Amino acid sequence: MARIKISDIRRREIVETAFNVFAEKGYHNTSMADIAAELEVGHGTLYRYFNNKLDIASSVTDLVIERVSQVVIEELPGELQTLDDYRGQLKRIGNRFFELQEESPRLLRILFYESSNIDPSITAKIEAAYNLFASFTEAYLKLGILRGFLKPDIHTLEAAQAINGMLFATSWALSQRREITEESRQAWQDTIITLILDGLAL
Repeated sequence: MARIKISDIRRREIVETAFNVFAEKGYHNTSMADIAAELEVGHGTLYRYFNNKLDIASSVTDLVIERVSQVVIEELPGELQTLDDYRGQLKRIGNRFFELQEESPRLLRILFYESSNIDPSITAKIEAAYNLFASFTEAYLKLGILRGFLKPDIHTLEAAQAINGMLFATSWALSQRREITEESRQAWQDTIITLILDGLAL
């Protein structure tokens, strides 16, 4: 088993802290000193692990993408045989995504707002992540077509991007509420699944 380096632990602490500070103050209003103050260390300590604030922001973006990706990867398309199985897997993905949003509402601010106007290198990471998420969703659509649940002439990539757009927009809408009820979350989830299965069904 590989040993975890102390330097890796410290880097992770800095990234986690920067994640919160960027989400609260915004990237452009945050200084290295702000991150160091939150960690209760001298800001020179940060330069032992990162070149500059942009370097930290790049790692924060990686962290956000990692967390969202884990939601999808845990439910990769498998040997689903029935429509009920297919619907159930879609519901589990929706539940995991909304749970992530509830556990870390600041994640959406980083993903949709802060990361999009920092630097072209980070924008490229976000675009690549969106393409990756779309490829996962497209795999579900192709499986649905293969099983005879969905129309065979669907433009799968475009449909996948539209579905992901609905999911992200829903999560953002829910994040703006002070209190998210189970009834509200269920209504959104049922609506998205209905649009997928009924709107694209045979």
